[in-house]
Amino acid sequence: MDLLSLDDDALLAIMQFMPVKTVRGPLLVVSRRLSDLALSAAALGGHVDVAFIGGSKSKAVTPLLDALAKLNTDGGIWSVALGNHDWGTGTTKKLLKLFPALQSIDLGNAKKVSHHHRLSDWDLQAVPALRKFKWRWAFDCDEPKVMNLVRGREMLEELELECAEGMGEESPHSGLTDTLLIELGKNCPNLKSLALQGHLDFSDKGLDALLAGCRELEKLKLHIHTIFHSQLSRIRLSPMCVDAIRARGFRMACLAPYYLESSSAVVSWKVSAAEATTQDNAYPYA
Repeated sequence: MDLLSLDDDALLAIMQFMPVKTVRGPLLVVSRRLSDLALSAAALGGHVDVAFIGGSKSKAVTPLLDALAKLNTDGGIWSVALGNHDWGTGTTKKLLKLFPALQSIDLGNAKKVSHHHRLSDWDLQAVPALRKFKWRWAFDCDEPKVMNLVRGREMLEELELECAEGMGEESPHSGLTDTLLIELGKNCPNLKSLALQGHLDFSDKGLDALLAGCRELEKLKLHIHTIFHSQLSRIRLSPMCVDAIRARGFRMACLAPYYLESSSAVVSWKVSAAEATTQDNAYPYA
């Protein structure tokens, strides 16, 4: 097949399936036309994967961002995925400047993002079109910092945080609480997927507000996983709230282990993941 005989749309479709480093690179020197097409957001499908470019080893991320920005000549890249790279004090501002159309960000295992910025660089004014935010190394990413991400986010569709916990046993404001779930219910009517892992402290109050405000929610996963604050982490729900969650089609196994509380909240017992799975299988909506 002669690539030069194909029209631009066909060439762009092919380029979207080609690895940037190993295959597409040689095309840049074949002809000016191929070079112009390859150096466009359309050729990348609007997505760049810094984790793929940088490999698995931790590297300074800024040079990688500079290299990828050369593939964003039309400013149309809207999705960026990062790997386990070193995050400097000015990295977030640089990332947002290089990719002004950003809608989806996966920080991967990038470290020190919250430590350097308190996530303030991700507020609505800086990233107005944010729809998806994922971070698998959200240590020191406590609730006041997460609020910068969710306030005013009518377009937000997906939020995923893992290892969300303050660093150290004495760290203040370590957990994610009902306040966050209430804020999501107020601000994010188009939220479709919520997955939170770390130091969690949730109850009926937060879950009821989330379910009431996020009518488009299709995935709900809450998992306590802590290093420093296991004694302070809990999910406490009444039987009525559990029924409401299941009635929306969610499985309680995705929230287990949790504590089931009586109406007086005097008596409660822990529901394990295995027990929740058994109950889910018997429940008509789950």
